[in-house]
Amino acid sequence: MNELTAITKIKEIFTQDYQISAEKITEVVSICDELNELLSSHENLEFEFYLHILQNLRLFFASEFLFLRNRTVKALNNYHKVQEGITKIQSNYPEFYSQWQYDIDRILLRTDARIQNLRAQTTFDENDFAQAEILYTEAIKRYSNELEIEQKKQDYYHYFDSLRNMYYVTGLLYNLRGISTSKSDEMYQALRFFRKARFLGQEASNDNFNKTRTQIKGISIQKLEKQAESFFTAGILHSENEAYSQASIEYNKSAQLYRSLGKMQSNIEYELQELIQMSSYYEALAKDNMVKDQNELATKNFTNARRILDSMLAKLPGEELATSFQPQILYFDAMTMFCTAVVEYDQLMPEAMTHFSEATALLETAKEKAEELNNTPLIEGCTEAINKLNSYQNIAEIMFQSDGLSEE
Repeated sequence: MNELTAITKIKEIFTQDYQISAEKITEVVSICDELNELLSSHENLEFEFYLHILQNLRLFFASEFLFLRNRTVKALNNYHKVQEGITKIQSNYPEFYSQWQYDIDRILLRTDARIQNLRAQTTFDENDFAQAEILYTEAIKRYSNELEIEQKKQDYYHYFDSLRNMYYVTGLLYNLRGISTSKSDEMYQALRFFRKARFLGQEASNDNFNKTRTQIKGISIQKLEKQAESFFTAGILHSENEAYSQASIEYNKSAQLYRSLGKMQSNIEYELQELIQMSSYYEALAKDNMVKDQNELATKNFTNARRILDSMLAKLPGEELATSFQPQILYFDAMTMFCTAVVEYDQLMPEAMTHFSEATALLETAKEKAEELNNTPLIEGCTEAINKLNSYQNIAEIMFQSDGLSEE
């Protein structure tokens, strides 16, 4: 290879399409090394210019190799050296620069875009999202500037590569916004741009596309979890205020959300939470029935609450967890018997006295176990029910004795 052939080869490398694979870049760097050895012995001004161009091209392609391999720090240092080297060529070789102004400016703009891109990636990795957003925006502007001069030159080889990079970094920007704000709308915008970049051959966008889809799912799950917990909390507050009908609505909403979560992501916790909410739903319905003196319905709903809890206990992984729910089951059994006794009491059936006593005994046992577990809400629920039962028993004793209806 003679010197003129070497210069022709340099021009080809200078004007060729950007390489998007590390393997192709390695080949180009190897060619640059061969040409460098051939031209380095000449002192001709033109050869000197092309030698400097060649050396900076080699450094640029080496930087691209590091960029594609995510070796951020070293790539960033190399791009800064390219920037300095090309700026010197502009100053030291004005005549030759004017002949190659478009290609030199294009490489300089790409180098500047890469620097902003890498700086954004670094600050993103450091969780400095505000600064990363600024830098990603700056990188997009640099790619856009490169696009503009390439379009004017009708250089579509480089134009589509710049467009590919601009789409990809725009996707990274929207992804960052989605992460920092937990907004899935931003994430969907990221998917749109990653899809465009992928269509133009940006292989890295495949991983980002899949990762963003996973992040969208995570954001959706977090929102549903928060909403489900909010409904559950609202249900508890309504129950404490004895607004049981409203409480049942909130518990049911919470249960439906946990069911949706279970469909999105298989998780025993979601399944258990759905059952807990449904048990609370039937309990609230039963208490509302009692307030409205619909004790037969209350009996059915307390039975449903107990049945749901039984199915939940069958799914619990350990006996220790199951033990913690035993007082609640006793409570439901007691309340079912309590409501049955009230129906019998209303029908003047003497069996009511026996069932009042049995319900009281169950509640006492449930309360003792709840105290061992420091379950304050259940302790208060048992105490309240025992007090009501005592009132019923006192009145029932007087009524049945005075009417001669007692079992004695």
